[in-house]
Amino acid sequence: MSIAVVGPSPFITCFTLIGAVGFEAEDGERADEVLRRLIEEDYKLIILPERFAEETRELRQRVMAEEGITPVFALIPDFTLETGMRMEELRRVISLAVGTKLEL
Repeated sequence: MSIAVVGPSPFITCFTLIGAVGFEAEDGERADEVLRRLIEEDYKLIILPERFAEETRELRQRVMAEEGITPVFALIPDFTLETGMRMEELRRVISLAVGTKLEL
């Protein structure tokens, strides 16, 4: 399986040690640019720091709607300790699916 990791150097280092291919991006705008390129390269799993969730949301949603199952996007908290963004995104999607605001 081809695995890519996008993020700052300390974040990607952890994953490259286990065989993933790392691509540096220090901010959400750069992460979005890198992500566009990786989608074309047919990676099956793309790991991103959770702090880039908002900047990459539109692209990820479009790809999931058009491409189907792959690539899988994994948003993981990183060393900045900015968390909860992915949970908020999931809450919105589930609320939309069930037709009422979900409180977690």
